[in-house]
Amino acid sequence: MSCVIKSISPCFETLKAVDGALFHLAFHQARFDKTRQELYGATHKITLAEHLNPPKEGTFRVRVDYAEAIQKIEYIPYNERHIHTFTLVEAKIDYAYKYGNREVLNAHLHEESDDVIFTCNGKLQDTSIANIALLIDGEWKTPLHPLLKGTTRERLLASGALKAESLERKSLQKAEKFAIMNALIGFKIIKNVCIKD
Repeated sequence: MSCVIKSISPCFETLKAVDGALFHLAFHQARFDKTRQELYGATHKITLAEHLNPPKEGTFRVRVDYAEAIQKIEYIPYNERHIHTFTLVEAKIDYAYKYGNREVLNAHLHEESDDVIFTCNGKLQDTSIANIALLIDGEWKTPLHPLLKGTTRERLLASGALKAESLERKSLQKAEKFAIMNALIGFKIIKNVCIKD
């Protein structure tokens, strides 16, 4: 007899929709299924496509709050944030699932930078909103152990466009280019990036 320990915090999935079309739904469905099973012990299938109906005009952030069942769906007009400056923050954070409660991440944000880059034992992980990638020796590399396995990261790893490797703070000095990625921004190279200790 197995005992399922259920999370007390709901999770959420964020998808991009443009003119009614949902992007990369299969990768979101896979993470949604995995999270529902592992955190909440859910055994019945929920097909996201059957519940989502984004507006037919415009670009939207589709937010699905859920635990064992879907709790809420929101369609939020999307305006891209311009991010150029980052502060490196050393912290041990458990965010393996996309929890709705993001206090553990937000507590480390700095007013003097647009976002932070988390490290753990000197190893690079993620920003507060995105996975990262470094162009080193002509190859795009992403941290082997991110805070969260984002859907864009998973998609680019599967296609071979990205390689997962153990990356340290000093890897930033070797990098020819720096990029962030998530479901809404896709894969975005940050020009004139500024990373502070």
